[in-house]
Amino acid sequence: MIGTTVPRRRRGSRLVRAVAAILVLVLAVLVSYALWTVYENTRTAAALDQGAPKNTKPSAQGELSPTAARAVKAYCGEAVWSDAKTVESTVTVGGLLFQLKGAGIPPHAKITIDVRRPHTVIDPINDSGDTGVLDGFSVMIVAPSGEVLEQRADAREHLQNASISTKWDRLNLVYFLGYAFWGYYTLPYQLLRSDIEWTELIDGVLQADYGTNLPVHSRIQRFWFDKNSGLLRRNDYTPVAATRDARAANVVFEHGLSNHIPYTSKRRVKISLGQYGWVLPFPDFITIDVERWQLR
Repeated sequence: MIGTTVPRRRRGSRLVRAVAAILVLVLAVLVSYALWTVYENTRTAAALDQGAPKNTKPSAQGELSPTAARAVKAYCGEAVWSDAKTVESTVTVGGLLFQLKGAGIPPHAKITIDVRRPHTVIDPINDSGDTGVLDGFSVMIVAPSGEVLEQRADAREHLQNASISTKWDRLNLVYFLGYAFWGYYTLPYQLLRSDIEWTELIDGVLQADYGTNLPVHSRIQRFWFDKNSGLLRRNDYTPVAATRDARAANVVFEHGLSNHIPYTSKRRVKISLGQYGWVLPFPDFITIDVERWQLR
């Protein structure tokens, strides 16, 4: 009896130690993630000004609130953006969203937008060298020969957004990236447009109502700007073309300079725990790295 009992006790002891080690490891991972979450939401650009909105009245048409005026000045001023026609860029885009949707664009793609109207060209949109074009709410895919391979008159009528894992076709990818980059690149000019309603909620925080005539992530969006530099820090919205329920926080981690004009060069889109709330530090919903940017 002794000869069979001792090995069983040893095996039981090893099992207990193994389980304990796993539990300690899991606890360490959870604690680390919790600390990372606190750091991300208190020490980076994702950190929010927690003051309650003091104003809910939109700015009068043609008037810039103090935060909007500071932002326009930070991005080189009204004269520069009023004269601007296009933005040309080279971008690498990635992240969890495109893995779940089963669609993405090659790295180092060239993205060109029209500053004045929602028009975006993504070249290439796929490994075959085709080009994706957004014009308002319409989208198309054009072959290198110039032949139109696919097109959709109103992308809003064909959104594949039932869930975050609902697969995209190529035209939905063009629509999402086309309007997204148009919005990202033209923010300074958007502050000057008469068809977007801007409200300064508190110093450094603007809320936009885009109405129904512009392709954007969601009609209502909120923007946080650095109170000293005037540069954008964070933009929160619901990415309806991807999923109707997610709350996203587009956090600007770096700005670059092109001909002395600042532009957002490193963005990370995070999942927000609640509307205008803390974000999860990992995984990144979308990663955007702008390698070249030029305003013309």
